[in-house]
Amino acid sequence: MKSILSANKANRLFWLGRYAERGYIMLHLMRKAYDEVIDVPVGEVPYSEFLKKMDVYVSNEMTTSYQMMDQIYNPETVTSLRSIIEMMMDNAIVLRSEILSESFSYIELCRDLIRAKSATRETNITELQPITDWLLAFWGCIRERVHGDTYALLEIGRLLEHLDMCIRFDYKYYRIEETWEMIQKYTRSYPDMFDAVQAARLHALIIDKEAFKKDPQDYKNKVLNGINCLVLV
Repeated sequence: MKSILSANKANRLFWLGRYAERGYIMLHLMRKAYDEVIDVPVGEVPYSEFLKKMDVYVSNEMTTSYQMMDQIYNPETVTSLRSIIEMMMDNAIVLRSEILSESFSYIELCRDLIRAKSATRETNITELQPITDWLLAFWGCIRERVHGDTYALLEIGRLLEHLDMCIRFDYKYYRIEETWEMIQKYTRSYPDMFDAVQAARLHALIIDKEAFKKDPQDYKNKVLNGINCLVLV
């Protein structure tokens, strides 16, 4: 990839793409989990299944309500929605000239809302719906106004995070396959951004539908490891 972007900015673009997609999907999945636990008897912790898939350790002593609030609002919990949005903002500040002010403003809105709701410990997760809307608007701006290597790095980050979350949360195989097909367009167009050996291994694994059916957990672990070793920025 021939680019005037510094290595630092290339890395930040990639991770901004990942964090923006992670925040969007996490909030969607949290809303589903919230709906499921409303009628759960006191003492049961079904929300821990969500955290397990995110590789988050959960003490059995935690209540469902505590787990939910921690995973949404705690800035000290690195997997929380609050932390993800703060990391989005940290990257966006450095990248403001690359992603342009309009795109930046949507991330700023997300940051301001999650901080405000953190202060009140809002228990109604539907109050966070504007974050979903603003993240969609962010990507709309990116696709319309950002081009070249800058766009490619953001989109590669987004697609790899989408693949990661599809694997973690047991999406249907066709969703995994479709996402990988989109990633392959970038492995061909920007080959120097990817580890060729890892790309070949990941491709062989993803197209192996029988492996997906035979041992889902082993398949999941191998794909997640491959995703994290794939990009060189």
